[in-house]
Amino acid sequence: MQGNSLLLVDDEAGIRTVLGLLLQDMGYAVTLAESGEAALAMLGAVNPDIVITDIKMPGMDGLALLQAIKQTLPQTEVIMLTGHGDMELAVTSLRLGAGDFLTKPVAENALEVALQRARQRIAMQQALRQYTTQLEELVQQRTQELIATERFAAVGETAASLAHAIKNIAGALEGTMFVVEEGLKRNKPELLEEGWHMVRNDVDRLRKLAMSLLDLGKPTPAVHEPTNPEALLQEVARLITPQGTAAGIVVETHCAAGTGPYLLNAQALHACLMNLALNALEASLPAAGGKAWVQLGVTRELTENMGETLVFYVQDSGQNGGAHPEQGKKAQAEPDTAGGGQGPGGIPFVSLKEQGNGIGLFATRKIAHEIGAELCFTPLPSGGMEVRLSVRVESASAL
Repeated sequence: MQGNSLLLVDDEAGIRTVLGLLLQDMGYAVTLAESGEAALAMLGAVNPDIVITDIKMPGMDGLALLQAIKQTLPQTEVIMLTGHGDMELAVTSLRLGAGDFLTKPVAENALEVALQRARQRIAMQQALRQYTTQLEELVQQRTQELIATERFAAVGETAASLAHAIKNIAGALEGTMFVVEEGLKRNKPELLEEGWHMVRNDVDRLRKLAMSLLDLGKPTPAVHEPTNPEALLQEVARLITPQGTAAGIVVETHCAAGTGPYLLNAQALHACLMNLALNALEASLPAAGGKAWVQLGVTRELTENMGETLVFYVQDSGQNGGAHPEQGKKAQAEPDTAGGGQGPGGIPFVSLKEQGNGIGLFATRKIAHEIGAELCFTPLPSGGMEVRLSVRVESASAL
C-alpha cells in the first residue's frame, strides 16, 4: 500500500497501544513513540510517510514536532490528534503544514478517511515529482537536440563557406596552370615567370588560409594585465605602417583615452586591432589623384549598458572612392553590433575582396565575443567604414 509507513506519537501508553493495533490491522507499518523528542530522534531511521501525533504532550508538544518534521521531511503527511477544547490549536497546526486533524477519542471511520486523504496527497506529490523529473529530462533532451541541430547547421554552413574559399584558390591555380602551360608550349620565359609568380601568390593564400583556421580554433587566453591603450594602439600602427606606405596609404592615429593603465586583455585586443587594421588597409587602395588613409583611434566613454569603456576604432577611406568591401558583407551577415551576449555572429568566411576569405573578420568577432567586447560597423559618407571595438574596463583609480 502506497504511504504505509506510519509513526504514531502519543504520551499516553493506552492510546498508543489501541491506535497502534488498529493501524496495523489497516495494513500500516507502525512505529510508536512516547514523546515528541523520541519521535524526532526516530525520523531519520523510520522516514515515515505519515505521522499521527498528539498536540498536547509534555516537553516537545505536537506543534513543535510538526514544525521539526516539516523542516526535516517536508513531504511527510502529518495528522494531529486534539481534544474537544483544542480547536484553536488544531487550526494553528493546519497553518503550520498539518494535512488534517482528528479529535479524541478517535473514531475508526474518521481515521480511515483522514488516512485515505493523506495517501491521496502522497500519491499526488509523487506523481508531480515524477512528472517534473520527466519534464526536466524532456527539456534537457530537446535542448541537446536543438544544440546538436544548430551545431550541424553551423558545421554545414562553415564547411560550405570554407569550400567556397578553397574553390576560389583552386580556380586561381587553374588559371596559373594555363599560364604555365602556355609558356611551355610557346617557349616563352616571360609567361613561365608570370605563372611562377602566380603560383607563389596562390601558395601564400593557401598558407594564410590554413594558419587562419588554426588560429580560429584556439581559445582566447583570459589574461588581463595593466595596459596603456595609447601604447597598444601605437604598436599596431607601427606594425602596419610599412605595408601602408608601400601601398601608398597614410596611417594615422588619434588617442584620447589617456595612458591608463587599464586592466585589459591586451593580447586579445592586439589581435582584434591587427585584423581590423589589415582589413582596412586592403580596403583602402589609393584612388587616381586621391588620398588613401587608415586611422586608428581610442577614446574613453561612459555607456549605459557597459559602464566605463574604452572604444578602439579603425576608419578607412574606402576602396577607390567606392563602397567598402565590408559593407556588402555587413548587409548580408552583420547586424549593427556583434559580440557581447550575441555570440560571434555573421556568416563565416565571406568576403567581397578579390583575394579575401573572410576569416580575419570572423576571427575578430569570435575574439570580441570571448572577451565580452562589442563590435560595431558604421559606413562613412566617404565610402569607407568605421569599426568600433568597445570593451568594459575598471576605472584607472581602482587599479
